[in-house]
Amino acid sequence: MACGTSDQNTSDNMVDIVRHLYPDALTRTYIVPPVHFNRVPYNTAKVPGTDQEVLVLPSGEQLQQQQGNIQADFAQQHVLHNLQQLGDSGKEVMFVVSELNFKDYLNKPFYAKQTSKLPKPANLPKELRHHGKQGDFDILVIHRKHGILVGEMKSVGKTEASRADTEVIKVIDKAVKQLDKYEVHARHMVSDITPSLTVRKTLFLPYVSRAQLQRILDDENNAKLQQALWGSLGAPNTAKAVQLCCCSDQLSQPASYWHVTPAVLSQLSTWWQHRMACTVDTLLSDDKYLDIVARFVGPATTVSVHCYNGVRVRVLGVEVRTAGQAVAELGRKLASVVLTLQQLDLMNRDPPRICLTGPPGTGKTAVLVQQGLRWLLQGHDVQVVATLINTWANSKMITKQLQLPMSADPTPPLTPGTVVQHQYDFTNREADVQQAVTDLLVRVKDGRLYVLLDEAMFDSSIEPGPRIATLVTRLEKSVPGLHLWAAGLKHDAIPSSLRPEPLTIPLRCAPSVLREVQPVIDRATGSVHKYSDSGVPAPGDGQCVIRLSHHGNAHTGRWPVECSQCGKDVAAELRRLGVESGDSPTPLSYRDVMIITRSSELQDDVVDDADRVTSRASGVVRGLRDEGLPVCVLGVQDRVHNKARWERDLNDVAVAATDRVTVTHYGYVHGLERRVVVMLPGTDHIMVGDGVDIQDRLYAASRCTTQLIMVNVPSVTTDTFHSNNGDHDQPTKDQRDKKNDNSDGSSVSWVKRKGFLL
Repeated sequence: MACGTSDQNTSDNMVDIVRHLYPDALTRTYIVPPVHFNRVPYNTAKVPGTDQEVLVLPSGEQLQQQQGNIQADFAQQHVLHNLQQLGDSGKEVMFVVSELNFKDYLNKPFYAKQTSKLPKPANLPKELRHHGKQGDFDILVIHRKHGILVGEMKSVGKTEASRADTEVIKVIDKAVKQLDKYEVHARHMVSDITPSLTVRKTLFLPYVSRAQLQRILDDENNAKLQQALWGSLGAPNTAKAVQLCCCSDQLSQPASYWHVTPAVLSQLSTWWQHRMACTVDTLLSDDKYLDIVARFVGPATTVSVHCYNGVRVRVLGVEVRTAGQAVAELGRKLASVVLTLQQLDLMNRDPPRICLTGPPGTGKTAVLVQQGLRWLLQGHDVQVVATLINTWANSKMITKQLQLPMSADPTPPLTPGTVVQHQYDFTNREADVQQAVTDLLVRVKDGRLYVLLDEAMFDSSIEPGPRIATLVTRLEKSVPGLHLWAAGLKHDAIPSSLRPEPLTIPLRCAPSVLREVQPVIDRATGSVHKYSDSGVPAPGDGQCVIRLSHHGNAHTGRWPVECSQCGKDVAAELRRLGVESGDSPTPLSYRDVMIITRSSELQDDVVDDADRVTSRASGVVRGLRDEGLPVCVLGVQDRVHNKARWERDLNDVAVAATDRVTVTHYGYVHGLERRVVVMLPGTDHIMVGDGVDIQDRLYAASRCTTQLIMVNVPSVTTDTFHSNNGDHDQPTKDQRDKKNDNSDGSSVSWVKRKGFLL
């Protein structure tokens, strides 16, 4: 391996690590960090009545003060997304490094001795020191064939106030000087590997058109700027200089920056051809390419992302190099308790009875938990009530979240109350309504009762809806001091005793996931409020949705849940994300993953009293286990055949107690969230057409906070695929219908007749 004067062992070590972190380094495009993290201007506040500190979205005035950072972050995300699409579509072999500060380059103390003699910004040759030692690369492209591209990003033009020619001129003048400086540093940093490496420069102006840029440069009053830009980009004239800049004409529309159309890709590819792909750097071998990559994104260089606490002070040490680390870090940020000013005001007003409504991920459960904590600290017992099997896991999660702060505080100001969990099934047992009323009235103290009721649905489109409304009405009539806070997805038929409070600002999932959920809200017949925009960016946009296909010779069965190959394909994607055992030093563990289907056929192995398997697990479960993944299955069939195991596993999944991948029917995990969610289309024999898509996205995709994986099923006219790889134990459609056509009131029969939470 050619390394010039650099230490051979050090170089080999760093390259080995790069090969491990980026196994396809010689065949594809990598963005590093994989997700752009925004400088979100959160405030902090205490939950009313407690010492619990939470993050709060800023007011309009505070938000206005942060517009510079917000615009710069948006521009960076916009361009990076387009470059990712360009690289993927053209099969470009390159690393796109974003916002790398000079001080982070080869700065790791562990590698200090080995890298002490390597060229760094601090040891520029004497004749170049006037360029300075500080700075950062907005975008640095390291390409296997074409060398290095240094890009300066400017968000000028994003707002009307910055679109004036005078503002653009000022920004471009500064950018040209920065480009020249960064070119010098880029050449210096790799000078010991290949001193003659091709280094090109460009301006990224995502909100300035080519026409405006051309007009500015053609103005005789801007002759000095014109000459400076020509010289910096190596352009013989203005037309060529404009051609070498990446302007708004070559990028996707800002309002839908994630949607890179074929027409946009064509324009972007033309710019790329003129700026970068016009020549090939014959000096750059695979070994030298990996050496350079190892310098900029290897273990000796800090690859950090924006991370701010409540007073907007940067927290050091948050490194994100790989896709798995990006998912883990973004998931951690999204899991933080964040309230809106509306939610904080609601808790200040403290109404006794209320129903929070709104689309998934708007903080309904988080508000319930904070209110429950408040009641506990005031000395009141809190009743966490689940009225449907669908909400049992969620109620367990809420109970656990309320218990943890209580156990963590050794000296509470008052004797805190206790949390009591109640589980009922209003679907199949009419008597459960009376039992719930009886159980709760026993808990009344001094004429008061404190109840949390999450995932409540009162509308009559489902069988238990009116029964849940009856519970609320009877409690209100029986307990004058009733404090009941409910929450639910839909705003239909809320009892008059509960004041509706819509929550519509998304807080809990990445925009890349939200874009898969939001379209079905518009088609959900008006029963679910639409999302609204707070103006505050999410911590990060998230990675693109991973799309797999249940198609090909190795795939069997009509649906992915029946297919062991789909299980293997999903396992492979999880491995690529770095999902491993929680005992390993990896950011993502098995408990971070949930695989969700609406198929009532999902099941684990069914065993008899002699522990013999009488019916094998669903194909997808077998495929996952064949690849070594520990799996917990919550299927409709499991609840029928092994209820005790099902309830034990449900409680385990609710709090992610065991490090296993959860494979479940969507009806059992309402209100739960995971960083990684795999959505498997399936069937419960009752939904067709648009209703299928709405249910999948509202109740499955919405459970994802960060990385969504969707398995697509090709349209067919037959009910099943032909099995050709030995999966002969898959039941036919007639067998499935016969197995599900029970008359004993079991959940399998109910799924076929009524469906989960329609």
